[in-house]
Amino acid sequence: MRKTLLAALAVVALVHGPALAADFPSETVRIVVGFTPGGSSDLVARLLAPTMAEDLGTPVIVENQPGAASTIAGAAVAKAKPDGYTIFLSNVSASSIAPFTYKDLKYDPVADFEDISVLGYIPAVLLANPKLPIASLADFVAYVKANPGTINFGSGGHGTMNHITGELLNLEAGLDMAHIAYKGSAEAMNDLLAGVIPFQVDALTQNVGQIKAGAVKALAITTPQRSPAAPDVPTFSELGYPNIVAYNWVGLSAPKGTPPAVVDRLYAAIAKAMAKDEVKKQFEGWGMFHIGTNPAEAEAFVAAEIAKWGKVVKSSKAFQ
Repeated sequence: MRKTLLAALAVVALVHGPALAADFPSETVRIVVGFTPGGSSDLVARLLAPTMAEDLGTPVIVENQPGAASTIAGAAVAKAKPDGYTIFLSNVSASSIAPFTYKDLKYDPVADFEDISVLGYIPAVLLANPKLPIASLADFVAYVKANPGTINFGSGGHGTMNHITGELLNLEAGLDMAHIAYKGSAEAMNDLLAGVIPFQVDALTQNVGQIKAGAVKALAITTPQRSPAAPDVPTFSELGYPNIVAYNWVGLSAPKGTPPAVVDRLYAAIAKAMAKDEVKKQFEGWGMFHIGTNPAEAEAFVAAEIAKWGKVVKSSKAFQ
């Protein structure tokens, strides 16, 4: 009886699986973002959604489910029906760091997702309140060392890329800063501007305007090369910290088991959006480096990032 039932189910899957994929899409596609509106991940999703909708011929909406370094959103998508209508704005925090910082993580970033594309990456930037007597990274290091155990830095959440970058800075520069986790980058920025926290590590994307206006001081960014969006901001590498290299990357992933034809259709829409001049110009304006990998490249990229950040987290006392 059991063999007969399994055989029948297999036939149903063979008959209806391709048909379902062929009908895709026939309803609204949701991009679930694990951060608050206005942050770098949210901006990328909202930039791509209209162009994807045009190509797919169906609405593509952005749904924010912030909290726990995007892992709440990741868990929700991992459990969603694998039909292509619910996809995750995957990112370095939820997809590469969370396996080492959350003991009760409700998903496996490799086993529970089909990676569709890595869209691009943003430098993280070390920001200082402009009222502080600090004009350079060297000044920052001296200031923190002169006030041991009393200096805080903020980020958009515990276990986020920006948090881990701050912990990496502690390791590499021999500092003892404490981390303050906010629900999102915007909330941390509000406290930085108000002087509640002296420093913040954040994605460059949403801070270019603040930096150019002099509202905050940008001390260094985490990519090996300077960003065209903020060419006057030096890299950690050129200032003597070659190991402080971090990519605040974002991508799109579907629940594991999503039919290959559906993954391919989604990738085609993403690739078309990423090829548009206006998208490339917006990425450049945000200081975001354009990638746009295919699914196989995305899978390899995520695996490499997991290996890299696992080593960093295990070396930081903040997670011991």
